[in-house]
Amino acid sequence: MKIHSVEAIPVAASFKSTFRFGTTDRTASPNVVVIIRTDEGPVGYGEACPVPAFTSETQKSIVELVEGRVAPVLVGRDPEHRLPLLRDLGRVLKSAPFTTAAVDTALLDLVGRALGVPVYTLLGGAFRDRTEVHGSVGWDEDAAKVADVALEQAETYRWLKLYAGRGDLDADLDRLQAVRDAVGPDIRLFVDVNTMWTPSDLVRALPRVAEIGLSLLEQPLPPAAAAYQRDLVGSLRVDIAADEAVRTVADASTVVREGSATVINLGHSKLGGPTAALQAAQIAHASGVGLMVGSVIELGVATAMGLHLAAALPHLAYPSYLMGPLKYRQQITDQQVEVVDGHIAVPEGPGLGFTVDESELRRLDARTRA
Repeated sequence: MKIHSVEAIPVAASFKSTFRFGTTDRTASPNVVVIIRTDEGPVGYGEACPVPAFTSETQKSIVELVEGRVAPVLVGRDPEHRLPLLRDLGRVLKSAPFTTAAVDTALLDLVGRALGVPVYTLLGGAFRDRTEVHGSVGWDEDAAKVADVALEQAETYRWLKLYAGRGDLDADLDRLQAVRDAVGPDIRLFVDVNTMWTPSDLVRALPRVAEIGLSLLEQPLPPAAAAYQRDLVGSLRVDIAADEAVRTVADASTVVREGSATVINLGHSKLGGPTAALQAAQIAHASGVGLMVGSVIELGVATAMGLHLAAALPHLAYPSYLMGPLKYRQQITDQQVEVVDGHIAVPEGPGLGFTVDESELRRLDARTRA
């Protein structure tokens, strides 16, 4: 079996409502679907979802990279030799994690379909057939609106992720308290600060963090302030998750070595694919650092990859962020993720286990909708 062609389709996708976090307001998403076809029939799909907070890649640049650099490396090669292919891609793709992630996913999907096994089997096997997921309540200046959204999501999820750092510290903490008052003590809460607190903010916030009952702070400080986070980790007052600080496998090693987090938020897109994410996970697991599987709010293909990755990890410290398709107006897969009792089932079919609707994909091609 040889790779016959590699194609990249930019997708015109938008969210049902504006999603606010950090300094970002997202109303649309510049996703790209990568399709790898073979001479014997099996096809694999991958998805890139470039986010400016993590990469300089754009929808346009990813399409150009796939057509100009990825395809020449892959065409004519055996897709089952995935790691050598990724090594050779690394020589022509510099600082392009989202592009690499889409290709890595497509290769896994293709080989899984060819062999008739799920992707999690190719990753070493599944430890679970469903993974718990958390809700995501975007930032809003109006505390009542945040509380209302949280209350609505609490009907579906047992864990909710909130956001802080965008507004005044005390006002942000008041918003978090408003959510706690609305949802009650049984819903678990954690907050993503997206590196936007200073060390003094963190010191001021800690008493309120305890009062509100937050289980975890995700990346409260910039990576350059890791020493302050290390002191907090040492006191074990609250779990700290590294997110923006872990963009490569080497970064995961640094976090573990420096003791700057108790948990690593493992996102295969930002890390350059499931292969790199699994390597980072092994470093964390071997060192006793917890894991949670994150995302950048992708459509169905990358979300399916995240579900397979979550299934292949021995232990998850916190619920996963793998409900991205539920935020979109458009869908590119025939099957949709469904949250049942706060969990999403891991797809069981060959490859990613999701069927891409190519007719809908072509209809959503951003080049024909401009």
